[in-house]
Amino acid sequence: MFNGRIKELEELNRRYNSEVKEFGIIYGRRRIGKSALIDKFMSDRTGLVFQAKQDSSYGNLKSFSYLLDKITGLPKNFVFSGWEEALDAVTDHFRGKRFVLVIDEYPYIVSQDKSFPSVLQDYIDHAPSNAFILLSGSNVSFMEKEINNEKSPLYKRKTFSMELDELRYEEAVSFVSSYPDEEKAAFLALFGGYPYYLSAIDQRLSFENNIKRLIFNEYGIFFNLPDQVLSNSTKSQDVYNAILQSLAYRHRTISTISQDIHEEMAKVSKYLDTLISIGIVEKMDTFLGNKKTNYYEIKDPLLRVWYNIVFKNQERLRLNADFVFDEIKNDIYDLINHGFENVCHMYIDWLNRSGKLGKIYPAVKNYRADNSKLGRSVEIDGVAQAGNDLLIIDCKFRNKSYSKALFDHLKESTGVFADSINKHYYIFSKNGFADDMKNVKDAIKIDLRDMFLNLR
Repeated sequence: MFNGRIKELEELNRRYNSEVKEFGIIYGRRRIGKSALIDKFMSDRTGLVFQAKQDSSYGNLKSFSYLLDKITGLPKNFVFSGWEEALDAVTDHFRGKRFVLVIDEYPYIVSQDKSFPSVLQDYIDHAPSNAFILLSGSNVSFMEKEINNEKSPLYKRKTFSMELDELRYEEAVSFVSSYPDEEKAAFLALFGGYPYYLSAIDQRLSFENNIKRLIFNEYGIFFNLPDQVLSNSTKSQDVYNAILQSLAYRHRTISTISQDIHEEMAKVSKYLDTLISIGIVEKMDTFLGNKKTNYYEIKDPLLRVWYNIVFKNQERLRLNADFVFDEIKNDIYDLINHGFENVCHMYIDWLNRSGKLGKIYPAVKNYRADNSKLGRSVEIDGVAQAGNDLLIIDCKFRNKSYSKALFDHLKESTGVFADSINKHYYIFSKNGFADDMKNVKDAIKIDLRDMFLNLR
């Protein structure tokens, strides 16, 4: 069942109905839902969807020819002499009516045929107004270069592009709407807004039974998760595994990762760049006014879980999954506690997009200072600034109610920011709020019921 991507589908449909030539690019990391979105869009469209393979140039041309042979009536073993002839045959077949030509995993063709972008450029330039051409790819860095690099033959040819990332909060929640609020939050803390993970949830099973079945079980779909979400160039190499495990253990700078895995900083930096290029690692900066400190983080919360827990326990899980699961359960809930912060950020993003924060803020960032002017370290779960207004977020996924002492500590911590700025506090608590918070008027108090009620 297809859920979400409403905004993207609306834009694709609008472009399709424009009755002018369109050339679009859809890109994003593996298993983010590009092919599912394209399949949904194409469910009632006329055209050709070609899934490129990690094959030779001739092998891909042969596969493309086979698809085209089936719709044109040519002998099924007929292979076009080249891509120019094959693409022209698409236009000839659909002459006079709107058609969509999709090339999914476009980088696979280019890796074996460097002339293909030039061939495609010529085809796009001369395609008729009824053509809707769509490229898709999982190599984020490569696809961005195709869009933005002025040396690329396709530079300035696109009429639109979409980078797919996690689902929006309200779309992600739709996958877990039948669960109690605490289990909703736990699912989102571990699975984020990734449709591939969320769609694997068996609604008949509890949260714990689902994650035991999917992750902590040798036959589970996510037991060997890196094989599915990392590229072939990264998933089996020891240094990539070491870096990702170090990141999962919250070593988040090049120097601390280097020290942790005993590799040179230059090598760590190079490997991180590759992980960033395929959309697995994100280079982050904290909110520090005019000063920014870069750090690195695994974007995918489930991949963080895998490298934090499954990677080192795979053999033991194969021997006795139930026993090991009970042993590591506390570690899993520690990661849920940490992941709840991201769930709160997703919720704030929904409020922001809905215009419910009073103004539109930029993306929320963490704040960290080891040596603040308060004479102590300060960590704040989320900060965003728009003009003279400062959004401040605190997230607690624990069994105790949120007390006024916690809020007072947060307010003291925000003393690192100028007194003249307007501070708006959004406090999230899994277990609600203590009685001494009832008279606190200068904070928006949000419990789990608030987070999942009336998502309109």
